[in-house]
Amino acid sequence: MPSTHNMPRTILKKITLAFLLCLSLAGCETSDVLLPEDSAPIYYGTIDSIDDVYDGDTIQDVAILIYPFHSSTPGMSEAQLTLWPGIERRVDGIYSITNIRLAGIDTPEKRPIRGERTETSIQREKERAEAATDFLKQLLLDNSEDDGTLGFVIQNPELDKYAGRTIADIICFKEGVSINVAEALIKAGHAVVYDGGTKTHDWGAE
Repeated sequence: MPSTHNMPRTILKKITLAFLLCLSLAGCETSDVLLPEDSAPIYYGTIDSIDDVYDGDTIQDVAILIYPFHSSTPGMSEAQLTLWPGIERRVDGIYSITNIRLAGIDTPEKRPIRGERTETSIQREKERAEAATDFLKQLLLDNSEDDGTLGFVIQNPELDKYAGRTIADIICFKEGVSINVAEALIKAGHAVVYDGGTKTHDWGAE
């Protein structure tokens, strides 16, 4: 693939091993993607199966490489380790095994709250939840490696109020172009902006 940008050295120095792995996963060269100078730390996560996509805003059992042993990154502090649930040591580094909830959005529920809703409203939300889930799965499949490895870039992680879950931004790549997954879901009508408070959007409405 021909280079479309000449990446400044200062930016190259800020790209972590995780990001390099993701670029390889997406089938593009490091020179094809530019990061801003103030880019947030980047982590690389993989899932074993596309079925780990639980719904439109949640991916389960993500293995996130948070400290590669062959990296020149200084040792992790206790504060850094406590950010991540499910710490696991593997041959190549330290991983966090966690569920990822996409930050800033809400999608329809696979198991809608019934309350006083009609069956039609509930069924409508289930169908929209399935559509949102399929949309997210396709983004990850488009981003997969030739051998079928499913991975993505993770930024701005925060520990969720639910044990074993992390809230974060997820980035995929397609033909050298980065895709903010949350923004893509909103643009496609599969998600709405959500600040973590009371959910008000009616996914069962006509």
